[in-house]
Amino acid sequence: GIQTLAVVLLHSYTFSTHEKQIGELAKRLGFKHISLSSEVMPMVRVVPRGYTACADAYLTPCIKRYLSGFCAGFQDSLKDVRVLFMQSDGGLTPMERFNGSRAILSGPAGGVVGYAVTTRGEERAEPVIGFDMGGTSTDVSRYAGEYEHVFEAVTAGITVQAPQLDVNTVAAGGGSILAFRSGLFVVGPESAGAHPGPACYWKGGPLTITDANLC
Repeated sequence: GIQTLAVVLLHSYTFSTHEKQIGELAKRLGFKHISLSSEVMPMVRVVPRGYTACADAYLTPCIKRYLSGFCAGFQDSLKDVRVLFMQSDGGLTPMERFNGSRAILSGPAGGVVGYAVTTRGEERAEPVIGFDMGGTSTDVSRYAGEYEHVFEAVTAGITVQAPQLDVNTVAAGGGSILAFRSGLFVVGPESAGAHPGPACYWKGGPLTITDANLC
């Protein structure tokens, strides 16, 4: 059955009491995870706030399961050990406070922080462009001496209100399949995956962006 719940009330950004009361009722009804929009991101616009709460309710239980398995692989399950995780804004947060709405772009954010630290210094002050191509998406960013943040962005068609580094994501990566569809040349969203992979792997895979880049 349904185990997670997102609660969004129109004016909870300024008066959160009713959302908290609904959250308490939901706990008594047996919901295992409840995301209150007033706690996830208390911003004025209700629709993006609702999307953000729903994304948090969907992702946070998955993250908690991952963290549980992660801790189980260490002695004493990392008890009394301070563990920090990267958030979408490029900052670090304690493991117990790591949640879905702040983790959506944590991977690309780590890339931005990494190249910002390693490519700029006192001798080299030119702006740096980050180009991070994965299997099905490509992240592009810029660093010119300070981190550029946004507080609302569209990810996979969903408007999310959360502090995050200004990373623009294109829904195509090295494994995205190139094909003709209805007389048009299209890219993705299907992926060749790791197996069989792109055609250049010589495993019978389809034509992909990786193959186009090799031509």
